[in-house]
Amino acid sequence: MDRTTPSLWTTIERATKARRGWVALAGIVLLSFAFRLHVARECSLWLDEVLTQIGALKPWPKVLGGPSKDHPPLMYLLVRVATDLVGSSETGLRSVSLLFGCVVLVALYELCLELGLTIWRALIVVSTLALSPFFIRHATEARHYAILAAFSTLATTRALRLLRGPQRARDLIGFAVSAVAAAATHYFGLAYALALLGLVSLGVAQRWSETPTSRRRAAPAALLVTLAPLGYLALRAAAVGRGYAVSEAGETASPEFNLQLPGEIAREFSFLANNVWWLELEAGLALVGLALFSRQLRGVARALPLGLGLAPCIAALFLSGQHSVAPRYLAPSLVLYHLGACNALFAAFDRLRLVLTPGGRLAWLAPSAGGLVLAGLLVARLREYPNGFGAGVDDYRGFQRYFSDKLARDTVLVAYPGPFGRLLLGSNSQGAARAVGLERLRPVRGVKRYLIVEIHSDTPARQAEIESLVDRAFGLPAQAWRSLPRVPVPHSTYQAAVTARLLQLPSDWVLPRRRGRPRRKQVGHD
Repeated sequence: MDRTTPSLWTTIERATKARRGWVALAGIVLLSFAFRLHVARECSLWLDEVLTQIGALKPWPKVLGGPSKDHPPLMYLLVRVATDLVGSSETGLRSVSLLFGCVVLVALYELCLELGLTIWRALIVVSTLALSPFFIRHATEARHYAILAAFSTLATTRALRLLRGPQRARDLIGFAVSAVAAAATHYFGLAYALALLGLVSLGVAQRWSETPTSRRRAAPAALLVTLAPLGYLALRAAAVGRGYAVSEAGETASPEFNLQLPGEIAREFSFLANNVWWLELEAGLALVGLALFSRQLRGVARALPLGLGLAPCIAALFLSGQHSVAPRYLAPSLVLYHLGACNALFAAFDRLRLVLTPGGRLAWLAPSAGGLVLAGLLVARLREYPNGFGAGVDDYRGFQRYFSDKLARDTVLVAYPGPFGRLLLGSNSQGAARAVGLERLRPVRGVKRYLIVEIHSDTPARQAEIESLVDRAFGLPAQAWRSLPRVPVPHSTYQAAVTARLLQLPSDWVLPRRRGRPRRKQVGHD
């Protein structure tokens, strides 16, 4: 009896700690959901989210077949189901990302425990990720990235369990479903799914002799079943890649490194501060922490943390020579980088505690110093609210409110570029006048004021085109157009800044009697 009592109490104590950990995790997840729901209600749709809206609201056959050639269909399918259930409002369109943001946090907690972190440290990792601007942004907007990160993290945890322990059916099924779902969400998910599939296959082969005969067929069958949909998605991804490899002029683009991408990844993934010195330090911490995880693993599993974190990013350097690659495409790596950086900090404070332990009295300084550093950096990050987190009215909706309150009575709202501009401003109009595309604009008789909105027009080619269109519509030379001051409208780091110029025609300006360029008169402005 005495021998079994300690074991029994240990089991009860572990169960109690585990239950408390899940309760604390539930609180973190609910708070994160509430904050992201607030952000979703305060921010309008931006350019890519409008494309999600267009694709998800197409007829069901097109949604099932893939409404966009650039992406697999799963995200559109999920958004369509959600909008049928809760409505097609902005929050309804974002409900899938809001939900999968919660799944990411739970999946990260599972991964932390699987890698041997204590419950308290796992909760620190989850809570700091939940407060990072990158997570809040992409676990809110109606796009692929929260879904991709959730399925990839779930697949990583199941793969790690298969590599470290017995091959249980629930882990095999969970891995297969999660890996295929990640690839069916975003083509970059293929890189993570295929890497995990390769590692699991090697692990199954190495443990083949140790596997009971009754289970030897289950693992190969599950892996082969997984390979079939991944192969189909790979063929689709290759077709998309061939399309991007050929430029509009018909010339094949040569693969090259995008040397700016690593810096963009470090800046986007920074979860505590955005200072240059910290970006470099945090990248080093992530690599050290992932290496420490690899060191404590055995066999093929050692390649999982560093390999899964770095390989897709290295591949992205080549791909970005043919097509623009944004850091958000690598959202699953964010989860690993964040976990690695936290693990490196934990290791540093453990070392500090060992140094201070011989004296006994100063041992409490290590956790206290760690808590103060973490709290200070998080406070500095939270001071960026609302712009750094995308909240507030600093977006297209705020611009529409500005137009409705001050200009709508006697001003025509003009969007450039026309199709995307009309969609954006129209989706967030809230009663304001619909925008007219600059490409098809014809001055309206009796109207002397035109507010011309520029969205994603910061390239020289776009500027030259808008100057040409303004000259054609109003007879305003490029130099005169550039001299018009920009209207001070709100913007945020969550969405592209909206810029606009208010064009006021002189009282003697008249429409041309014939089609073509109107009479050129001197044009003034407010």
